[in-house]
Amino acid sequence: MKHLIIVRGGGELASGVIHALYRTGFRVLVLEQKEPTATRRRVAFSEAIYRGEATVERITCYRAKNVEDAKKRLKEGQLVMLVDPEAKCVREFKPQVLVDAIVSHENKGTKRDMAEHTIALGPGFCAGRDVDAVVETGRGHNLGRLIYEGFSYKNPDIKNSTVGLEHNLEHLLFAPENGRLEMLRSISLMVKRGESVAHLHTDDGKTIELKATIDGVLRGALHTGMTVRKGQKIGDIHPTMGQEECFTISDKARCIAGSVLEAVMVWDSKRPKRRFFHRG
Repeated sequence: MKHLIIVRGGGELASGVIHALYRTGFRVLVLEQKEPTATRRRVAFSEAIYRGEATVERITCYRAKNVEDAKKRLKEGQLVMLVDPEAKCVREFKPQVLVDAIVSHENKGTKRDMAEHTIALGPGFCAGRDVDAVVETGRGHNLGRLIYEGFSYKNPDIKNSTVGLEHNLEHLLFAPENGRLEMLRSISLMVKRGESVAHLHTDDGKTIELKATIDGVLRGALHTGMTVRKGQKIGDIHPTMGQEECFTISDKARCIAGSVLEAVMVWDSKRPKRRFFHRG
C-alpha cells in the first residue's frame, strides 16, 4: 500500500511515535501481539487489541479484524491496529517506512529490506545492517539521538543518577511466580508502601499478595486475569507523578517520537520525489 508507515508494537513508547506520525498526516498501521503486555495502558494504543479501539490524547486507534479490514480502514484515514506479531503482512502492504518500536532489547525479526526505510528503537539493532537508523532510548544526554552506524547504548549504569527513575527497579512490580494476576488497585490511584496492590494466583494454587514498594501513583498495571510468568513486570509506581499524567504521553516518548519523525523526514528529503506520505 502506498504512503504507509508500519509500526511494530503498540506499547507506551511506540504509542508516542504512532501518535506523532499519525497526527502529522501519515498513514499508520500498527502490528501487535495477541495479548499485549504494556503496563502504562492508559497511554498505549495496544489497548485496542482488548477493547476494539483505544484513544490516547484525542487520537483513536481501531483494531482491524483482518488484512482486508485493515486496508479498508486505512483508506478511510483511520489509525489501524492488526494482530500480527511476526509482521507477516508486511509483504502484502509493502510500506515505505517500517518502525520497530517493540523495545524488547532484541530484534524480533525486523530486517532492513522490509521497507524502503527502516527505523528501530533501542538496543538489539545495528544501524546500517539490521535497519537504516536506530533511536537511542536510554535516558540521559543521548536520549533520542539518531544512530546511522552501529548500536545504541545497551547497558546503562543503574547507579548513575543521570540515568533516571526507569533504572531504579524499586518502583517496579514483578511477578514472583507464574500465575494469574488479580489487580486490586486501578491505574492513577495513589498507593502507600506496603499496601496490597495485587494478588497472584500461582499455578500450584497459592495466592501471593503483592505490595507497593514505594509511595506514589500507580501509573501502570497489567489487566486482571492475565497469565504472567515469573519475573515479568506487572506494575509501575511513580513517586512524584501527578494522577493526570497517567493519561498523557511521557516526555521520553515525545522525545523519541520526534526523533523518529526527524528520521522519516530526513530520509524523505533525499528522495527524488518528496512529500507523498499524507493521507487521502
